[in-house]
Amino acid sequence: MNAIDDATIQAVILVAVTGAVAGLLGGMFASTRSSLVGSTLLGAIGGIAGAAILRIAGADPLFDAGQGFSYLYAAIGGIVLGYAVAASNR
Repeated sequence: MNAIDDATIQAVILVAVTGAVAGLLGGMFASTRSSLVGSTLLGAIGGIAGAAILRIAGADPLFDAGQGFSYLYAAIGGIVLGYAVAASNR
């Protein structure tokens, strides 16, 4: 098996942090009683998923986080999933 190189791991971590912050913002947009932990975790997952899916699809990274991952796509994925988890907790 091939190991994941350090540059890819660093890019995924940066994308996850971007998604987590965006997830918090999405949670605040959804409600004032949102779950901070849930919004943060789902934001990180949404950030990784959004950036990875669009990378696989061949989209050009608008704000490159490295290795073809995009900060912008991570933020959009984080906001969407952060909003979804906060809206479901109403």
